[in-house]
Amino acid sequence: MRVPNGGEALRTPAEDPTMRCRTGLDPDVRAHVLATPGVREVIERTTVQLLALADEVPVSQVARLPVACQRGRHRSVAVEEEVAHRLWTTWGGERGVDVEHHHIDHGVLPAKGA
Repeated sequence: MRVPNGGEALRTPAEDPTMRCRTGLDPDVRAHVLATPGVREVIERTTVQLLALADEVPVSQVARLPVACQRGRHRSVAVEEEVAHRLWTTWGGERGVDVEHHHIDHGVLPAKGA
């Protein structure tokens, strides 16, 4: 995922041995990802786009937003959770927001250079 800070990628906790085996659901891992310059703007734009899309989708239909990162355990999880929280807050709990983390339980990939 690219952020509007000159094209830098989101910070990856996978390179930090203390965070590598944890996930974006852990508060300090999430904070690490959300400290990336420009990530808040990406989250805000994504939330605004989903709010607009949801206004156009019939009540019986589902709007989906896939978010991916290399391993699916850190960055995508943190971003998905933040977007979901913003949607839920904006709607005051009157609309449902489901989050699925498809790779969060997969084994941790070897570290670079290992």
